[in-house]
Amino acid sequence: MLEKFNFEKQIEAELRKYKWIIPIATLFTAGLLLKGICICINGFRSAYYWTIIPAALMLHSFFIVVIHDGAHKAITRTKLDRFIMNIGAAFMLLPFYAEPFRKYHLFHHVNTNNDVDPLWPDFKKELYLKKRWLYILCELIPLIFTFILLLKGRKKNLGELKYHSSNQLSISIPFILFSTLISTAIIWYRLPPIGFILGTLFSVNIVKLLRHWCEHMGTKKNKESNTYWFPLGMGIGNHEAHHQYSHFSWITMMIGLYPRKKDTNPFKTLHGILFDKSFSHYNEIKQ
Repeated sequence: MLEKFNFEKQIEAELRKYKWIIPIATLFTAGLLLKGICICINGFRSAYYWTIIPAALMLHSFFIVVIHDGAHKAITRTKLDRFIMNIGAAFMLLPFYAEPFRKYHLFHHVNTNNDVDPLWPDFKKELYLKKRWLYILCELIPLIFTFILLLKGRKKNLGELKYHSSNQLSISIPFILFSTLISTAIIWYRLPPIGFILGTLFSVNIVKLLRHWCEHMGTKKNKESNTYWFPLGMGIGNHEAHHQYSHFSWITMMIGLYPRKKDTNPFKTLHGILFDKSFSHYNEIKQ
């Protein structure tokens, strides 16, 4: 299985020969995405309300290259990545999001598709199996399942960990407070229009949701995740490789994704979730 990803291993090794390449490329890309979002904000102020759509795609891309990669220490491969990740969340005006995301996303990587996978907890699974349309409606509400997950605690996950220490999985209150200060300063300096914030939040939640369905849902047996195409995906579609080498940069994954055979795409996935009764989370498909 691991030999399948030798191409990604070679790319990552070449990029890591120079420690500054991936961090600079990541921060430069993040800056371009933020600039693009600012252009969309100005467009929204000029009554081009459709700009929430490209803004959502760019915000999702920003999330991948800064917060997602920061959670995996895939930017500098040092503790600095956690700092970068929290600053990224502050610029997204979600200062409370990065730390819980990091904790539960690392849980997901060591418990993928088993009974304690935090991306597919019992309450979500039962809702999907019994009332799929209600599940879809609930998922369309930003952050609802994230808050439910936090409230439930998922303590039984602790017994399933393979290599993360409790310290690595802790939520840092100082980082959250630091991010909150930055978000407050951004809001104080120039608050984006409320309509733009709410519209983009709703739109990016749809993008994130569709990406999750692309990653871990389908009809095939013996699958952990899919390799797929996604707009402005920044390599996240190379998801099988990501689960094998989660510390590899988004740049490596993006280059490695290009020649790989794709299992699915957003259109195929959307059709499956809406019309195919056999379409389910890979945790539910018997091996």
